Amino acid sequence: MSHPSPVRPLRVLSLYPSFWPRQGGGQMVLAAIAQGLTPRIVNTVLTRKFADTPASEDYEFLTVRRFANPAPEVWKDYATGKQHVSFLQKLVVTGLDVVCSLAAIRRLSQTHDLIHLHFPLPLGISALLSRLLVRRPLVVTVHGNADVYELPASIEPITRAVLRRADAVVSVSQDLADYLTARMGVPRVIVIPNGVDVHQFQPGDRHDPVLNLFSVSRLVPRKNIHVLIAAVERLAAEGHRLTLTIAGTGPERERIAALAAASQGVVRFVGFIDEAQKQALLKDSDIFVQLSIREGLSIATLEALASGLPCVVSDLPGVREPVDPEQTGWLVPDPENVDSVTTTLRQVLAERDRLATMKQACRRVAVERYSLERMCESYWDVFTQLVPPR
Repeated sequence: MSHPSPVRPLRVLSLYPSFWPRQGGGQMVLAAIAQGLTPRIVNTVLTRKFADTPASEDYEFLTVRRFANPAPEVWKDYATGKQHVSFLQKLVVTGLDVVCSLAAIRRLSQTHDLIHLHFPLPLGISALLSRLLVRRPLVVTVHGNADVYELPASIEPITRAVLRRADAVVSVSQDLADYLTARMGVPRVIVIPNGVDVHQFQPGDRHDPVLNLFSVSRLVPRKNIHVLIAAVERLAAEGHRLTLTIAGTGPERERIAALAAASQGVVRFVGFIDEAQKQALLKDSDIFVQLSIREGLSIATLEALASGLPCVVSDLPGVREPVDPEQTGWLVPDPENVDSVTTTLRQVLAERDRLATMKQACRRVAVERYSLERMCESYWDVFTQLVPPR
């Protein structure tokens, strides 16, 4: 569908604590909005500077500007989880973010029409302070884990203040929106699910008697990869024909690699994979597994659905939302319990003759509910309600 461009593109200032080359679901969403709404918007991203990043970079669909933060590099990189960073150290980093970003936000606000904040803290404080001098509409997208679900109680009132003062609050899932209303007292939350490139991710044509499970994620304890490995090993020992491929990086990498190496070939650990490798692995799999105990809305699960893979996911808020039980996947009652995961996987094995029909349903759900085009147009509606095109 083509859209007439406004006389002048809408100028959006996006605030993100740690943008490219740091990678994550939120960064993918921001970049997708910038690309999907070009040329209707011009997007500038303001983010924290690291020692390995320049102060300014221009990409095809967005511009990145970085403010200096004098905190130690290891502290600033806490989101990657490569090394332990204490709560006090994180507090120092985020406090410096507020102070060091103020001048840049005020200056850039003068040449932009709207501020799009990803994660309420820390840059939401800077945005509110800047609005005392340069008033611009503020849209806040809440992604789920780091900004809300993992929020220390002492920080909750500040997050609540940012959300209540925003002109629009966007949640990436209905479960998260309900949480924001009930826990944070946000009166109106707009739900815009994350989107994926349904043209880039396509179903494969796999025919193999061995059921191949696939899981890709950040390797942290809450993803319960070790539980999945134990369940698959138990089923293989019972004589079931299945394998598991695990991809990803993170603090649990060494532990997961060791567990896979000791599995006698049942589990394969491939570590970091790029986009092309991920698409190939999805095409060569039968089932996607996500056993996280909390998610805003897992992009990995959406990519699996677009690839026609039925999904085995935790029966928990956010994680379960994109999966229709018995139609596009199965829900695990307790993702931290090996018996619970094993029982669900036994059901998958018993219903393997349904996979072809389920694959078609998965693809249809991804195209109808979770396309990038649908996500981008929803954001365009939010932006233009606050700043009409001109």
